[in-house]
Amino acid sequence: MMKVVLVDDQALVQQGIATLLSLTGEVSVAASFASGDALLSAFASSGQPATFAEGSTTTVSDSDLVLLDFHMPGRGGLETLRRLRKISAIPVVFLSTFADAALSREARRTGSQGWLAKSIDVTELIEHLHCVTRGETVFPALTSARTHDDLTAREFEVARCLVAGMTNQQIADRCYLSLGTVKNYTSNLFAKLEVANRTQAISALRARGIS
Repeated sequence: MMKVVLVDDQALVQQGIATLLSLTGEVSVAASFASGDALLSAFASSGQPATFAEGSTTTVSDSDLVLLDFHMPGRGGLETLRRLRKISAIPVVFLSTFADAALSREARRTGSQGWLAKSIDVTELIEHLHCVTRGETVFPALTSARTHDDLTAREFEVARCLVAGMTNQQIADRCYLSLGTVKNYTSNLFAKLEVANRTQAISALRARGIS
């Protein structure tokens, strides 16, 4: 049976994913963590068995892969992966609200084996996870989506929020960024899109197929 480690700061989401995976009879959840720091601490001390919520005694290094949330307060998913790669080669698959090509590329460059949307069907999720355990990578967005290579992963993320009509403060809250950082990203987007204001930027982004 496949053993996975879950990392998600939202307790209900974490519990829901764990339940769905367990019900398939093909996956057991070896451990669940609410932050990247907690995951890193577990791997740093993985030589010592630890008892998790299920009551089983194991080590995270015995697991087959990590399912990692992208948006987390504090240390985000990408930074968590960068640090994890210094101590472990365990396969990591991101689960995110967004199924975007730009973010998928960034995750792949950082050392991830996959990027999947949280809206994915559980049967398809299991199939993708089996692919990863066989040494394959799973980035569905890279096979079907248009490319936006001139935008960084964060710029693409902010662009999606702009098109959704979010204010700078809402974007800051959604992406766990400071208000000043969001303003810098929007300014960079305006320059790359060659537009003068938010309305023009949204129109240009929609023309690119970003929604």
